[in-house]
Amino acid sequence: MRFMKSALIVVSSVALIGSALAVPKPPKCPVCHMELSKVKSKKSPTAVRLTKKGPIYYCCAGCKMPASVLVKPTVHHKKKK
Repeated sequence: MRFMKSALIVVSSVALIGSALAVPKPPKCPVCHMELSKVKSKKSPTAVRLTKKGPIYYCCAGCKMPASVLVKPTVHHKKKK
């Protein structure tokens, strides 16, 4: 009986630890339902931010995202000599 209880505790502990270490899935686009990427690529060039001051994700170029979530590109100014 004690062996069964301790085996059950060990199995449940391993299950809890395994689920805590699982890698979270990236969020999905609210418009096209595609998984958003953290890295800009040819497949996902459009920068979006789903929450104010949240992380930047990238979605497909054909997605009609609302202007409120689009991230404006930064302008790099050349230094004058």
